Amino acid sequence: MTASTSARVDAALRVLAATLGTAPLALFTAALVARFAPLSTDGRFALAYIGVIPLWIVLMCFAFLARHGARALAVCLGASLMLAALLSIAPH
Repeated sequence: MTASTSARVDAALRVLAATLGTAPLALFTAALVARFAPLSTDGRFALAYIGVIPLWIVLMCFAFLARHGARALAVCLGASLMLAALLSIAPH
């Protein structure tokens, strides 16, 4: 692969990580906040609902700033899987 092709693939992976990789990460984080925050049920829902969009934007910025697109995508997917597993085994 030439340098320009490699740079294009890396940029495409960074965009993929930012757009598709960070959404589940933000949603699973909000779900964990909604489950474990020491607030009332309405307060936990409101905190998670209000926090998911800013968290997604912050995660997208970090994914775009990553040096390697494949690593950013792998981190997003790995963290999403870890949070999904934690959410599935956590008591209600």
